[in-house]
Amino acid sequence: MRLAVISHACVVDVNQRLFDELCRHQDVELLLIAPRRWRASTGMIVDFAPVAGARFMPHPLPVIGSGQISLHLYRGLAPVLRDFAPDIVYLGEEPYSLPAWQVLRICRRHSLPLCFASTQNLAKRFPWPFSTVERAVLDYAALALASTPEVAEVLRGKRCAGQVEVIPYFVDTDLFRPADRSELRRELGLQGAVLGYMGRLTEEKGVEDLAAAADALWRRGLDVSVLVVGGGPLSERLHEWAHAGPPGRAVLAGPVPHSAAADYLNVMDVLVVPSRTMPNWAEQFGRVLIEAPACGVPVAGSASGHIPALIEELGSGVVFAERDPDALADAVQGLIEAPERAAQFARSGRARVQARYGLPAVADRLYEVLSAAAG
Repeated sequence: MRLAVISHACVVDVNQRLFDELCRHQDVELLLIAPRRWRASTGMIVDFAPVAGARFMPHPLPVIGSGQISLHLYRGLAPVLRDFAPDIVYLGEEPYSLPAWQVLRICRRHSLPLCFASTQNLAKRFPWPFSTVERAVLDYAALALASTPEVAEVLRGKRCAGQVEVIPYFVDTDLFRPADRSELRRELGLQGAVLGYMGRLTEEKGVEDLAAAADALWRRGLDVSVLVVGGGPLSERLHEWAHAGPPGRAVLAGPVPHSAAADYLNVMDVLVVPSRTMPNWAEQFGRVLIEAPACGVPVAGSASGHIPALIEELGSGVVFAERDPDALADAVQGLIEAPERAAQFARSGRARVQARYGLPAVADRLYEVLSAAAG
C-alpha cells in the first residue's frame, strides 16, 4: 500500500510516530508531507524534523498561512502527490478546511482515494465557502476517521458517503511513562502535592477555575502547589494571580516542546483538565488525557465533552462539575488525602492506555481500515 500522509501536526516528531509504526507492515510505503515550518498555538516556531530512524519518506513543504490550522495551503503539493501516485491519501485535517479543499482538488484530478481525520464533536453548520468544501469532501472521501464515537455520530449525521471508523489518538508509552523527575521539581521550586495543568491558556480550557480551586485549597490549609504548562491569551492574567498568591506556590512554566511534555507530567501528582463547554465548543479527545495516565499520573477532569467517558474507560481519575472551582477543589483534595486511591487510578490508567491507546494497537487498527479503503 502506497500511502501519502498530509498533516500539519506532523511537523512535530512525536506526532509522526503513528505513521512510522504503520511502516512495520512490510507492504506499506509511506510518504509523509508536513509543513517545513509551523507557528504553534503556543507561539513557538517549529521546524520540521523527522522522527529518529524514520521508516517513512519525509517530504516537508513550505506553507502559506503557517499557524492557521484551517486556513493554510501547501506550496508544490500537487506535483509531489502526482509523482508518488499513492493508493490512498490520508489527510490529517478537518473536511471543511482550506487544506482539505486543496487535497480534494488534487485527488479528484488524479482519481486518488481520500481519507480524512476529524475531531469535530459538535454538529456545526459552517458559513460559505467552508460549508461547500465540507460537503464536497464528505461526498468524495472513501474513509473518514473519527477520534471518538461522538465525532463519528456527527459525520454520519452529516451524511458522510464513505466508511466512518473510530481511530483514537495514540500515545507512545515508551516516551510517556512513569519516571523520576524530582530534579525538575526542585528546579521549578514546587512544594507539597503538585496540581498540574498542560494546554492552551484560554477561557474554554478553564484554567481560571483551577486558579480559583487552588485559592480554596490554600484557604483550607492544604500543602499544594500549582504547575501550569502552556501559553495563550490568559498568560498575563495568570501571572498576576500567581504573584498575588502564596510565594512560590504557583509556577507558570510557559509552553514546552511536546518532546518535554512527559518530563513535566511526571512532576505532577494530579493532572487537572478543567475544560468549560462553550456554545460552539466542547472538549474533544485531549491528548493529555491519555499522556498523563501513561505517565502514571491520576486525572481530575471536568464533565465537558469526551472527558468523563475517557476517564471512566481508563479508570484514571475523577470527574467534577465544570465551571465549579469548589467541586474541582473537593475532587483534588479527595485524591491528595487518599493516596491509595490515587495510586490505583495511576495503575489502571497506565495499563489501559497501553492496551487501548498504545502506539502498536492504534497503528494496527489504522492499517486495517486504510488497507480496506485503498482496495
